[in-house]
Amino acid sequence: MTRIVAIGGAVVKTAFDEIKEVARRKLFNVLIHNGGSIFHDFQMTTEKDKLPGYSYHLEQILKNPELNKPASELVWSWVISSSAPEESLTWICQENDIDVLMFTGLATDFWQIGKGYIWDEIAARAFRDFDSLCWYMQNPFHYICMGSAVIHPEVFTKALSVVKPKEFTADVVDFLNMYRPRTRVAKYGTYYRMTHKGYLRNWLEKEESSESVQERRDKAPLR
Repeated sequence: MTRIVAIGGAVVKTAFDEIKEVARRKLFNVLIHNGGSIFHDFQMTTEKDKLPGYSYHLEQILKNPELNKPASELVWSWVISSSAPEESLTWICQENDIDVLMFTGLATDFWQIGKGYIWDEIAARAFRDFDSLCWYMQNPFHYICMGSAVIHPEVFTKALSVVKPKEFTADVVDFLNMYRPRTRVAKYGTYYRMTHKGYLRNWLEKEESSESVQERRDKAPLR
């Protein structure tokens, strides 16, 4: 069954190491970013030593939007060429043949601060990515929405209406019980009201436990 993981910026800011490890182990097949998650993915990867904590304080951004320009330009480069910073979550996924899609709302994310961007490029990318998502949803799949209260639930609903899949489950992971994820996504599965870090750690521990069982079986003498 295809596993599709859709994340928001909070997942990167609070569970960056865990989500990257899940990607390294190829525990899912498709990653879906929103604008915030891919921006923070590139910013954390290239500017972590400059950041006070996980991100610039909002007051600093309001005073000087140029603080976000380097990561913003990296995202736009990826939109056009799919070139991601080495060791970013996006890069790890691409290196492991995990498809990376992105959906966002225009004028809603920090990385869109700037001038001279060619907006039809992001429109074309969104069209291709939506088509890809619909293609994946034609076969049995497990959709996991983490930390996106608007974009991913709405895109998921639209894709469902196009594909009308027969066999799937859809879960939500977030520390707040929010309307859109609950009514658009979790009605097809489970709403895990917990931190993203906790969910991902449980996922990794479960995988390690399964690997240990398999190793014991492989080493067991034949009867």
